[in-house]
Amino acid sequence: MKMQTTDGWFAVRPDMSSHSQPFEGRFDFESEAEAGGQLVRCRTGELELFGHAGEWVTPADHMVYIPPGRTFRLRARIPSTGLVAKFCHGEVNWHHDGCWVGPVGDFAAALLQHSLRWGADTAARDRKARSFYITLGDMIPEWFRHERILWTPYAENTAMQKVIDFATRRGPSVTLPEAAEFAGMSERTLRRHMQNELGQTWRDFTRELRMNRAMELLRKERLSVTQTAFEVGFSSSSAFSSAFFQYVGKTPSHYAKSFPASVHEQQSSPILQ
Repeated sequence: MKMQTTDGWFAVRPDMSSHSQPFEGRFDFESEAEAGGQLVRCRTGELELFGHAGEWVTPADHMVYIPPGRTFRLRARIPSTGLVAKFCHGEVNWHHDGCWVGPVGDFAAALLQHSLRWGADTAARDRKARSFYITLGDMIPEWFRHERILWTPYAENTAMQKVIDFATRRGPSVTLPEAAEFAGMSERTLRRHMQNELGQTWRDFTRELRMNRAMELLRKERLSVTQTAFEVGFSSSSAFSSAFFQYVGKTPSHYAKSFPASVHEQQSSPILQ
């Protein structure tokens, strides 16, 4: 299955009116910078976002906000559906530094579905569209008030990037003493560098590793909830399920059911260009 042409899906030009449009299939879109911000909702499948600060996963029933002026790459390696709401006139007062992923609540889902009333042919003088996207833009900062999730950071410092790569290879079982020894620094110094450069504590960083690995095991390797819990270091499936729900916004079993066996087979096979 070939990647689809997506220039019209995620491009935001100054001459556009704010509007929304659906997308579906597999795609790979790269941008040096778009003129406006965009809210991308993943309904089914999974999206991968790459930016200068790191990588994000946007699973089904989640959304990601991409601020204007950012270099990014947005990819769907498996067939995915969703919609993108484009803000072409500065309607979003974004308070984070960079992209952010979060779950789609019922209210957000309803508003985004309603936004499809206004497509790419929306007139510049459409007062209802203008009012709606101002209101939608006001809601976005509230929907992303939580901590950064589903994110693998990039470090500007080479030594810190090596620590991230080491921890990623070691997996969720990696410990602070192991990482500090690998980096040739004290645990206290490593903690300080992580906080200063990544804005994360070691605990936050390893939580990301555990949850991202858990999602991969459920989605790609089709492990059971209990197997996944033990694989990522939890002593019980109930503790894992509670932590997973707080992080992803759905239970592990519900998350796994979002990816049927056919999706697993597509993820395991090479991508056709």
